[in-house]
Amino acid sequence: MLDPRKPPLAPAKGKPSMVMFISLQGSGKTTTCTKYADQHRRKGFRPALVCADTFRAGAFDQLKQNASKAKIPFYRSYVKSDPVKIAVEGVDRFRKEKCDLIIVGTSGRHKQEAALFKEMRQVLEATKPPKSPIAPR
Repeated sequence: MLDPRKPPLAPAKGKPSMVMFISLQGSGKTTTCTKYADQHRRKGFRPALVCADTFRAGAFDQLKQNASKAKIPFYRSYVKSDPVKIAVEGVDRFRKEKCDLIIVGTSGRHKQEAALFKEMRQVLEATKPPKSPIAPR
């Protein structure tokens, strides 16, 4: 899914999986996160959404509206601005709630913004997904 040289992530019902959406600014990550979650909800999964996009002002409102319509739980901190801490809190919360597919939406990236790619790696390492095509093993 993320790396064409590696097998795609195949979430299994009842086993925790995490997907982090990473893409360029304006590519439709927030909408796609909800569609992906809803698709899996219809297949019997217990998905949840975490908004770790602290850059785009309307990201959380958009995710909240979409997730509410699809009846998918979502998380966003109203007090924290660190996307790594937000992702960790959201993932921890939904793991405790036994959600089997946790989807983390991130801030849009620009190919020349090295700090955003570093942030992405920090989120990935801090949330410790059980299996990831790009996570260090």
